[in-house]
Amino acid sequence: MTYFDTSTLVAVILTPHPQHKRCLAVFEESRERMTCAHAFAETFSTLTAFYKVPNDVAAELILGLEESVAVTALTLGDYKTALNEARQRGVMGGGIYDSLHATHARRLSATRVVTLNPGNFQHVAPDMEIVVP
Repeated sequence: MTYFDTSTLVAVILTPHPQHKRCLAVFEESRERMTCAHAFAETFSTLTAFYKVPNDVAAELILGLEESVAVTALTLGDYKTALNEARQRGVMGGGIYDSLHATHARRLSATRVVTLNPGNFQHVAPDMEIVVP
């Protein structure tokens, strides 16, 4: 099972993204693709704020992912686990979001995380294969 973080979801759906072709190739080659619902919110934020994609277009692109990736919600248990692991690993600031992704991926039995931010996941998911397209 392969977990896709926000950075790769953005690149998968945003054709002009510099990593689009590589991320789309990994996405299409992966079986049992998954992510968390919160990644949709992060993707919307990135598309509309950083890439200036109009919000209606961003929403349409993101919702179109539902057909090709399993999307499940984070649980309170995921948040508790991520916070405890963050404390143990010395995670600070926005690193908690990557910790949430890693916690969710583990709960769903993902064996690898696809990301454009490998340094973030090496710290919060040392037990998982980190794939950089």
